[in-house]
Amino acid sequence: MKKIKAFTLGELLVVLVVSSIAITISFLALENVQKQLKNIQHVFETQQHINHLEKSITTDLNRFIAVYHAAKNTLVFKDANKAIQYQIDKEYILRNKDTILLSVKELTFYLDGKQVTNGAIDALEFSFSETYSQGGFFSYKIKDAAHYMNKNSTNGF
Repeated sequence: MKKIKAFTLGELLVVLVVSSIAITISFLALENVQKQLKNIQHVFETQQHINHLEKSITTDLNRFIAVYHAAKNTLVFKDANKAIQYQIDKEYILRNKDTILLSVKELTFYLDGKQVTNGAIDALEFSFSETYSQGGFFSYKIKDAAHYMNKNSTNGF
C-alpha cells in the first residue's frame, strides 16, 4: 500500500480556526475605522456649517443694518430693499428658510464696543457647544472713518 502525503483532518481544523480568528479581528478593526471616519466626517460637516454661518453673518453685518430682537430671539439685517432674518434656537439657526444645524451655547451682541441685549448692533459673538472643534467666532462691522468723524461731531468734539 502506498502512503499519500496530505494534511490530516486535525491540521485542517486548526487552520480554519486560526483563519476565522484572523478574519474576525480584521472585521472588528474595519468597523472601528468606519466609526472613526463617520466621526471625522461629522466634525468636518459641523466645521463647514460654522464657517458658512460666520461668512454669512459677517457679510450681512457689513452690508445691512443689524437689529437684534430679544423677545423673538431674532437677528434682522435690513436695508431699503431687502431683509434677512436669523431665528436663533438652541439646536439650530434659521437664516430666512435655510436651516443651519448648530447648537448655540451663548450669543453676545455689541454696539460701539459695549454689550447690548436688544436693538441695533455692530458686532456679535457666537459660542457653540463644547462638542464642536471650533468653540465659536466673533464678527464685527467694518466702519469707515466718516462713521467716527460723524460720531465725534455729534458729541461736541
